Amino acid sequence: MAEQSKEWIDDSTLRVMTYRSGSFTFTLGCTPDEALLNRIDDAQLRFNKTPKAAQILDKIQEKVLVSSVYSTNTIEGGEFSEEETGNILHTAPKDIQKSAEKRLFNLKDALLWVNKQRNPQFEPTQGKPFLLADITHLHALVSQGLDEGHNPVGQFRNNEKWQKTYVGNAEHGGRYQPPKCLEDIEYLLQAWIEWLNSPAIINQHVIIRASLAHYYFELIHPFWDGNGRTGRLIEMLIYEQSGYRLSSSAIWHYYQKNIHEYFALFNHCRKQAKNKKELPNKLFIDFAMDGMLQTINDLHDQCNQLIGFLLYQGSLNNARFNKAISERQFNVIMVMIGLSDTYTPAALLRNPPIKALYSNRTERTFYRDIESLIDEGFLLEQDGKLLLAI
Repeated sequence: MAEQSKEWIDDSTLRVMTYRSGSFTFTLGCTPDEALLNRIDDAQLRFNKTPKAAQILDKIQEKVLVSSVYSTNTIEGGEFSEEETGNILHTAPKDIQKSAEKRLFNLKDALLWVNKQRNPQFEPTQGKPFLLADITHLHALVSQGLDEGHNPVGQFRNNEKWQKTYVGNAEHGGRYQPPKCLEDIEYLLQAWIEWLNSPAIINQHVIIRASLAHYYFELIHPFWDGNGRTGRLIEMLIYEQSGYRLSSSAIWHYYQKNIHEYFALFNHCRKQAKNKKELPNKLFIDFAMDGMLQTINDLHDQCNQLIGFLLYQGSLNNARFNKAISERQFNVIMVMIGLSDTYTPAALLRNPPIKALYSNRTERTFYRDIESLIDEGFLLEQDGKLLLAI
C-alpha cells in the first residue's frame, strides 16, 4: 500500500499520492481567453447594476431560482417540468409528502443559503477561502429528509471491498471509478481545498477557479449520492463570493440544455490528464466561459423585457388616467397581458373575457377600440394577429 503524500510541482499544480486510489493531480490545465473573460466581466458588472426596483429584481430572482432548481434536478434525472417545479416550490412545505418534491425544496434551501454568502462587491480575481465545512453543509442541505437509499447526510463514502462506485457511462465518454476508501477521500478533499486556496489559484479569475473546483470535486465524488448537486452548489458559492450575482446558478440551465457535452467533458478532461496531454482542462473551461457569457446575456434580455413591460404598464395607466383610452380598452389590454397566445381580432373577440366586455356593444365598437389602441401605440398587428406593443 502506497503512503499518502503531496508535492507541489509548480505554484499551480499539486500532485497527490493516495493509499489505494493512485495519484491525483490538481492543476490549472488551461490558458484562458483573457479577452473573453473581460467581456464576461463587463456583462456581469452591467447586470449587477440593474435597477434595484423590486418589480424587476424580485421577478428575476424568482425566475432564476425556479430555473436553477429545475435544471440541476433534471441533470440528475428529475422528471418534473419547469412549470411543475415552480408550482411545487410555491406549495406550503407542510403539504410536501413525496421525496421527489422534498428534493426540490432542499435545492431551494441550498440556493438561498448560498445567496446569503454573496459578496456585494464585484471582485472576479479576488477569491475567498473555501472551507471543508461548506461541502458537508451543502450536502446536508440537498440530502436531508430524502429517501435516497444509503446516503448519510454530510458523510463521506467509505466503500467496502465488495462495493463498487462508478461515475458516468459509455454515452458520455465512459465510466470512471472514483476513490473508494474514506482515508483517500478525506486526504484528497484536504489537498483539493489546499490547492483551491493557494495564492496561484485563489486569485485566478472566478470562472476558472469555480469551474475547476466543480470538475475536481466530481472526480473525487466523495458522497454516496448528491455529488452533482453539491458540486454545482460549490461552483455557485465560489461565483457568489466574487460577486457573480444570479448567473452563479442560472448557468445550470446551460449545463442542462447541453447535458451531453457537459458530462462528456468531465471524461474528456480526465482522459487528457491521464494521458499527460498539454492543457487537459482547456475544453471544460472553454465550455464554462461560453456558458457564462450566454447566461448573463439571457439575464440582460430578461431584465430588458421586464423594464419594457413596466414602462408599457406606466404608459397604459397614464393613458387611462388622461382618458386617452377608455376603461373598456384598458381592460382589453389587461386581458391580453394574461393570454399565452396571440389572436386575430376576430378570435380575440370570441375569447370569453373579451366577449363579456362587449356583451352590450356592437362588433363594430370592438374593432374601433382595437384600431384606436393600435393608433395609441399599445397594440400592433403582425401577420393578421394582435400583439402587445412592448
